[in-house]
Amino acid sequence: MADALTLREVTGLDLTALHGPPDLLPGLPQKPGWVARDGATVIWTAPRQWLVLHAPGAAPQVAEAHRTPLHGSRCILELAGPRAAELLATLLPIDLHPRAFPPGAAAATLGAHVPLLVWRVEAGFRLACYRSYGQSLSQALVAAGRGRGLVVLAPTPSPNPLPPAGGEGSAG
Repeated sequence: MADALTLREVTGLDLTALHGPPDLLPGLPQKPGWVARDGATVIWTAPRQWLVLHAPGAAPQVAEAHRTPLHGSRCILELAGPRAAELLATLLPIDLHPRAFPPGAAAATLGAHVPLLVWRVEAGFRLACYRSYGQSLSQALVAAGRGRGLVVLAPTPSPNPLPPAGGEGSAG
């Protein structure tokens, strides 16, 4: 299935919002992008704000005043394969060419009228939207995948929030 275009929901992750000074934790991205840090994926969402995807119970160790648990608040989807950018380009108003949006890039945008975060990993893209929009976004991705050979996989628990195939992001 390495050449297949696939869509799956990634489950089994907790989410935590971090907000505060840039030196809250060393290594946080300071502009649009994401980093792998201490077994978690940290996505810059706005100045002084980050979304952390991590294993259950492994929330970042920062002061309570700078941390908000978001358990179950987001639907995380992974779109992988050689035609993933082509499919997403039909739904997103951002340039997904690798020169403009390389591995390690992240953006807050709209896709099929749904507010979402999108970040590029080596195997494709991950998207996070509010859970209540998850089904709508999934349906839009399936519709955009018609004629492109999209295969919808069963939801998969993620043992690790890092990207598949060993890819790593950067604050780039």
